[in-house]
Amino acid sequence: MDALLQLLSTIWGRLVYIGTQPTQNFSQWAFEHPAYYLLFPEFFLALAILAIVVVWVFSRHENFNVVIWLGIIGSASNFAMTVHLMQNTSRYFSYGLGTFWGGLETIDPFAIFFKQLMDWGDIFLFLILMGYGVMKKYRVEFIIFTLMATVAFDLMVGSSDLLAIYVMTEFASILLYVMAAWYKDELRSLEAGLKLFITGVVSSAALLFGIAIIYGLTGSTNLYDLKLFLELGIRTYHPMVVLAFVLIIVGIGYKVGVAPFHLWIPDTYEGAPTPVTAFISVFPKLAGFAVFMRLFLLGFSPVKDAWVPLVATMAIVTLFLGNVMALRQTSFKRLMAYSGIAQMGYVLMGIVGATYYFEPTNNPAFYATLYYLLFYLFANLGAFFVAMLNEISGGSDELISYNGFWRRSPWLSFFMTVFLLALTGIPPTIGFIAKFLIFLSLFLIYSPGGDPLPLILVLVGAINAVIGAFYYVGIIRRIYLEVPATRAQGTLFTPFFFQRFAVMVPALGILILGIFFVDVPYRYVADAWFLTYFVSWA
Repeated sequence: MDALLQLLSTIWGRLVYIGTQPTQNFSQWAFEHPAYYLLFPEFFLALAILAIVVVWVFSRHENFNVVIWLGIIGSASNFAMTVHLMQNTSRYFSYGLGTFWGGLETIDPFAIFFKQLMDWGDIFLFLILMGYGVMKKYRVEFIIFTLMATVAFDLMVGSSDLLAIYVMTEFASILLYVMAAWYKDELRSLEAGLKLFITGVVSSAALLFGIAIIYGLTGSTNLYDLKLFLELGIRTYHPMVVLAFVLIIVGIGYKVGVAPFHLWIPDTYEGAPTPVTAFISVFPKLAGFAVFMRLFLLGFSPVKDAWVPLVATMAIVTLFLGNVMALRQTSFKRLMAYSGIAQMGYVLMGIVGATYYFEPTNNPAFYATLYYLLFYLFANLGAFFVAMLNEISGGSDELISYNGFWRRSPWLSFFMTVFLLALTGIPPTIGFIAKFLIFLSLFLIYSPGGDPLPLILVLVGAINAVIGAFYYVGIIRRIYLEVPATRAQGTLFTPFFFQRFAVMVPALGILILGIFFVDVPYRYVADAWFLTYFVSWA
C-alpha cells in the first residue's frame, strides 16, 4: 500500500508540474517530441489500467461495471489517438512518422490499422462481459490483463526490429499463459494454460535462435537493414539464412496457430473460460500476422523464392487439417479452434499472393489479406459472443445445446447465422467479399504456362470453402431445425442492452458492408499500403 501511495504521489507531482508549464500547441509539441507522441495510444491504455487498479484497491466493492467502462474509455481513447495519428502523421513522415527508439518501433498506417482493429475488439468484448455471470472470479483482473495484452500487441504490430518483435511477443505470451489458466482450481483450465505454456516456450526458443543466427550473419536485427543486406547479396541464400527464417516461421507459426504448429489450440480453447478463448482466438493472430507480414514482406523479401514454397505448403496443410478436423467435433469451442486454424490458411494464401505483385502501392493480394483479417475479427468474435450468451441462458459448450436456439432468442440466432455464413464465405456477407478478394488476387497472377502455384492455391481454397460449409451450416441447422435438449434451453432469453449491442453491431456491419458499402473496407485497408512502399521485388 505504501508503494502504491508513493507511486500515486509521484504521478500527481508530475501532473502538477505539467499543469504549471506554459500552454503549448499540441501539434507543435508532437512535432518536437515524436517518440512520446507516437506512443500516446498505448499511454491511454496504461492510464486506464492505472485507473482500474486505483478503483479496485480503494473501493470496498468490486464495481465491475465501473471497471468495464474504464476499460472501454481507455480503448476508445486509444482508437481516437490512432485517428489523430492518421490525420497528423500520414504517410509523408510529418511529425517523425517512421522509426523511433533507435529503429525498434515503427508507426505507419499498417500498424495503425491493426491497433484500431484491436481497440474495437476490446470495446465489444468489455460490453459483452456486462451481466456475464459465468465468470464470477477474478473479473477485474481479467480486464487488466486484457488491456495489458493489448498494449503488448499494439507494440508488436509496430515492431521493426527482431529484438522488439521477440520482447513484445514474450510480453504478450506471458499474459496469455496466465489468462488460459484463469480458473486455477479447475483442471481443464490448468491444462489449457500448461499446453499453451509448453508450446509457447518451444516457439520462443525457435524464434530467439533464428534471431541469433540472423544477427550473427548480418550484424543487425533491424528489418530495414536486413532487407538491405539481403538485397546486396550478403549471404542471401546462405544455408544459415534459410535455417534462420525457418526457425522464425516455426516461432511465429506457433503463436498464430497454423499447421503443423496448431496442437495447443483445441485443448486451450476448450479448457479456457469462453471470454479468454474469444480473446485468444483473435488478438494473437492479428498481431502475429502483422509481425509475419512485416518480417517476410519486408525483411526477408529478397529471399522470397526460398520461403514462399514453405508458406504455401503450410497454407494448404492448414486449410485441409483445420476443416477436416472441425467436421468431427461435438464441442463448439473445439470446432471454432479448428475453424480458426483453417481461416488462417486463407491469410497465408494472401501473403503468398502478395509476393507476386511488383507495384508497391497497388498490391491486391496484400489488401485482400488485411481485408480478410478485418472480417475475421468481427465474425469470429461475434460467434464467441453468442456462445457466451448461450452459456448464461442455460446452454453449454456442447453443440447439442444450440438445438432449437431460435426459441430462446430469435435475434441472437439471426446474428449467429450471420457470423457463421460470413465465416463460410456465403453472400451477401462481407466474408464472401473477403474470400473472393483472396481468390481473385491469386487468380490474376496466374498465366497459362507460368507458375501454377497461384492456381493451385485457388483450387485448394475453393475446395476447403465447401468443406467448411458443412460444419458451419450444421450449427445453423441445429439452431432452426432441431428440438431443444431440455425445457430450460427452450425458454425465452433476453440479454442486457449492451450485450445485444456488442453482438448486433458486428453482425449488421458484416451484412451492410457486404451489400451496400462493399468498397468502404477495401479503401480502408488500402490506406495501410505503407508497408509495401519498402517492398520492391527484384
